[in-house]
Amino acid sequence: MNPKLKTIAMRFVLYTLLTGGAVIVLLPLFWMILTACKQSGQALEFRFFPDAFVESEAKTIMSVQEGKSLATFEYDPRLHPSMPAATKVNLAGEMNGWNPNANSLVKEGMVWTITLPIAPGRYEYKFVINGSKWTPDQGNPPKDGGDCNSVIELKPGRCSNKILSDATELVGKELIFKIYRPQSNVLQAKVNKQAYPLEKDKDGYFHGRVLVQEEQPQYSILEPQTFWEGMKKIYTFSNFTKVLNNPEFPFSTFFLNSLIVAAGTALATVFLCTMAGYAFAKKEFFMKKQLFAILLSTMMIPGMIFMVPQFAIVNKFNWINTYQGMIVPHLANIFGLFLLRQYISTIPDSLFEAATIDGASELQIFKIIIIPLSLPIMVTLFLLTFVGQWGNFLWQLIVNTPDSVYRTLPVGLALFRGQYGQDWEMMMAGACFSILPIAILFLLAQRVFIEGMTSGSVKE
Repeated sequence: MNPKLKTIAMRFVLYTLLTGGAVIVLLPLFWMILTACKQSGQALEFRFFPDAFVESEAKTIMSVQEGKSLATFEYDPRLHPSMPAATKVNLAGEMNGWNPNANSLVKEGMVWTITLPIAPGRYEYKFVINGSKWTPDQGNPPKDGGDCNSVIELKPGRCSNKILSDATELVGKELIFKIYRPQSNVLQAKVNKQAYPLEKDKDGYFHGRVLVQEEQPQYSILEPQTFWEGMKKIYTFSNFTKVLNNPEFPFSTFFLNSLIVAAGTALATVFLCTMAGYAFAKKEFFMKKQLFAILLSTMMIPGMIFMVPQFAIVNKFNWINTYQGMIVPHLANIFGLFLLRQYISTIPDSLFEAATIDGASELQIFKIIIIPLSLPIMVTLFLLTFVGQWGNFLWQLIVNTPDSVYRTLPVGLALFRGQYGQDWEMMMAGACFSILPIAILFLLAQRVFIEGMTSGSVKE
């Protein structure tokens, strides 16, 4: 095989594997961001782009019995500006003994509707909004005006309190569609999971006929939508403002607590590990190697085993619901000690000898030699510790009671889920905010890391 082609093939395979690995790693991040931007109730729907058609809620239609009336009532909030925002609409009238809870309307888009089989005749009625507000039907206003009852006269067949936007009928075994959509050019009806195109007449009505076997068939209407209209129905940025402005979810307090705990733990860990690493790398003392080996051996013990004694000690010191209870137990970082000890061991001894000859004290040596030359590994340890403590959930949950003001962001998000149910969109919006400090820190640390590497390079 041609060496050049072999090189190209190997590079292609390598880049393909790297790209695939990057996609797999970043897929949860993309899912989190997209979920945070979704409308309420759409988080678990595996849909990221809108459909060409939007489907209405399924409707059940009844056939009109001979000598009977099938009456449809519609309540349009736009015709009742004085009424409160409707969360429930009922029909009350002579047909149901003025019972305000007998017949509930179903919301379809902006309009609430209900279809009832009623004997022909003259009936007075009103709508009941949210169980308490009674109003006449302004789509069929009382002839005397005012707050009188609306009147409808029903004849055998299909009737309504006004011209219907959906006057579909079931005649025998044939479903006859008559849909009023003057603004649309294309419309489809979906029956038994099958879509049927409808034809539009000059008056703006779409017509079609479908044979059905059910006595009360269900159907839905498929209306076309533009790409951006569909995107607006799927995505929104309001979840982020809701998280920040929710009075029952003190996001700023949780965020500040996480920042204090993560930054405080990281700074203290770097300082202590640097001093200990310097001692184990460049100083001689009794049983140094044995003590270092004992410390390293503790890394083989699962961290969960230490939680019970750590909690007992924290509780003994009355550190529950305090910053020190969340920070102090994590300062003994053996991994950080190992990193600093190994790195400082590579610093030439001649630098320390020269500083000692010049009369530098241990503190001065630590300040002018150890810190500048160890800056890259110190930044690395800071980042690792910060990320670990920023996302620490279990320990912060253990040492904080549910009403603690010291709860961190991971604990707050978990309680947010428990209190408000499965509101995944809000949770993911909060999670997006939680990754911002880490992302910013890594971007800044890249420059610091490179500067530390170049300024601390020494050759002998």
